[in-house]
Amino acid sequence: MRAAVLGSRIFWYMLSAFSLLAFPRLGSAHDDPNAAIPALRALKVDAPLVVDGILDESFWTEAMVGTDFVDTRSGLPADQQTAVRMAYTRTHLYIAVECFDDRIEELHATELREDRFFRGDDWVEVHLDAMHTHNAKYAFFSNPLGTRVDAAEGPSAQFNTSWSVEWDLAAKIYEDRWTFEMSIPLAALNYRQEDGQTWGINFTRNLVRTDVTSFWSFNETDYFKPHNFGHLTGLDLADTELNRNLEVTPYVTSRSDFNGENNTELETGGDVNFRLTPSITSSWTVNPDFAQVEADADTIELRDTERFLPEKRLFFREGEELFNSGRDRLYYSRRFTDIDAGARVSGESNGYKFAVIDVYGDTVHDDAYYGNSSVVRLLRNVGEKSSVGLHLSNSDFKEGHSRVYANDGTLYLNDDWRFHYQVAGADDQLERDPGEEDKDRQDYYGYSSITYEKYPWEFSVDYRGISEEFNPVLGFIRRQDIFGPSFRSIYRVRSSEKWYKSMFAHFGAQYYQDGDHNASLRDYSGDLGVTLRNDMEFRLGYDDDFHRPYNNRRTALNVTLDESDYWRSMDLGWAFGVFEETEYDELVFGKRLKPIDRWPIRYEYVVRFEEEPDGDEDTIWLNRVVFDYFFSDLMWIKSAIQHRSTEVHNISVIYGWEFIKDAHLYLVYNGIREEDDTETGHSIFVKLAYTLR
Repeated sequence: MRAAVLGSRIFWYMLSAFSLLAFPRLGSAHDDPNAAIPALRALKVDAPLVVDGILDESFWTEAMVGTDFVDTRSGLPADQQTAVRMAYTRTHLYIAVECFDDRIEELHATELREDRFFRGDDWVEVHLDAMHTHNAKYAFFSNPLGTRVDAAEGPSAQFNTSWSVEWDLAAKIYEDRWTFEMSIPLAALNYRQEDGQTWGINFTRNLVRTDVTSFWSFNETDYFKPHNFGHLTGLDLADTELNRNLEVTPYVTSRSDFNGENNTELETGGDVNFRLTPSITSSWTVNPDFAQVEADADTIELRDTERFLPEKRLFFREGEELFNSGRDRLYYSRRFTDIDAGARVSGESNGYKFAVIDVYGDTVHDDAYYGNSSVVRLLRNVGEKSSVGLHLSNSDFKEGHSRVYANDGTLYLNDDWRFHYQVAGADDQLERDPGEEDKDRQDYYGYSSITYEKYPWEFSVDYRGISEEFNPVLGFIRRQDIFGPSFRSIYRVRSSEKWYKSMFAHFGAQYYQDGDHNASLRDYSGDLGVTLRNDMEFRLGYDDDFHRPYNNRRTALNVTLDESDYWRSMDLGWAFGVFEETEYDELVFGKRLKPIDRWPIRYEYVVRFEEEPDGDEDTIWLNRVVFDYFFSDLMWIKSAIQHRSTEVHNISVIYGWEFIKDAHLYLVYNGIREEDDTETGHSIFVKLAYTLR
């Protein structure tokens, strides 16, 4: 009965919300020319940029200079200022940045490996909202050595670090500053081919020596969000060259398994990527292989739900940030395992963001399925910050079908208050394991929240209702058959003058009943944390959880020492409590090392001492070492060694070499061993791929 009522309400909510998609885009105060928003005018040029980090091109002297970066802790102009300039041609966007430093000898710069965050380094991030939608961005980073990092972010505000494109960067260190130049192909971005455009833009600088993060366009509540960016003006892009950016990457692989019986397999496949328009990209793949992707880190967490794993495979990277539309995921790309073929199209058109993906192959969610799955995500801006979205997915397998229809929205009531909702219906008709009943039913999902956020406070109240078996094949829904509210409050404060750098306090509570009105989950949690001026951070947390039929409790203390310094950094943690009637004490130790600049090492150790209800005792531990070593920009090796109390769990070594331009060789070793030898084996994988551009 309750599911039927919820389904009826969801239908009318969806019908009302879908009508928003037809509304024209509303005006916004952000576009008010009298608003106090920093602006930088880009200079259109014909001259090429020599990307060497030396700002000696004549057009840099003509370009407008942006400065007045603001210290995020004091809200005042940063002591060490930064100057930025922008120019563009028919094919590229040029960026020049000068980072002034009156103690340049104390500059922090060691990271040489691309696409790895600059822990312990000075850096600058360039944020670009090329479609000026106020809810998405591209991010391009540089440290003083000119090491590249790129990422993308969608309306969910989740950073998609797997997104990556080709662009040029070089940096130079002087006696009183360090500088860099970026040359980003317009073909790497979704943009409109029109004159008189305005983009959203921001710059962030991190100065390790003074531990100051500064922004060009600053808002103390949410300075990383695109709706608080400044403006990049003067962009006449109607005559830009449409570069299809065609990439064809065939590959051949050989895999040898040594599991008592030696077995060698040869495979081939390929990928094709190209632009359909300046704002729409596509990717096509046949028999893709992802064996060179690094292994997932093991854990020994205490949980009673499925573990979430981030996506690392390149085929799924573009548009991935659009699919995270709420607290639960209706699309989880890790469900796709062995793919025969796939296609993806994503981008922006006529005020809509969209992503479409179609995959044929194996899908695993509890059981294994084989067939075709299609997913469509559509998002429409409403006003300056708000948006409404549509999600559709359809999986047709040999074992039946699984379909999801959903609508969601994030509506800003004003600068401080926002309302979010998500409603969905699922239709599953699947054959289960032999001897079990078929799943043939319709299920429903509903979620809404109201949030207040204004520095230093954030409050959120929400309500969630999930029917008994709402767990679509392509989704990641941690719990089903729950109905009830939750509450969260956070207090954060920053300081540049007091005895602390930052402090925070958090309290949360949630209470859920099942469809029969019986309490199934009741959680209370609280956390306190402070970071001292010497970079020592203390955090204390307590959780009291009832997950029927168990009462779980956990108290945890964590201490982080000098996290910005590889040599002095250290993480220490101690926790104790009860999980599913088993009492435990847990110790965590983490250490980062960098014997030489090209060899960063991360060491982690977790041990848990358990006392079970029957009096038995057990010790569970996990010992992990992860390191990279790169011989040059074109040759590197990465290794993860993970041991646990059940003997050796996993050893993986990945060697990569770009032996000629756009030609890559990968050598991968994987070794797995379980205590009972149920899953033991070794494999060697070789992959050769060449990209034709």
